Amino acid sequence: MPTMNSGPPEALCRLHREKAVEREKLGKLRRAILVGADDCKNGRLDDRPIADILNDIND
Repeated sequence: MPTMNSGPPEALCRLHREKAVEREKLGKLRRAILVGADDCKNGRLDDRPIADILNDIND
């Protein structure tokens, strides 16, 4: 959180860092969506209920 003494350069650096973090999050989301779309296109989706899938993973 900015303080009364933080000048424009510090605030600008914080803004750039926050924007970089946001870009990275969007990039991760975009990659995950592309993987899911590719899996769907190639028939690699599982139609079982999530509980069944989790039970198989935990066994």
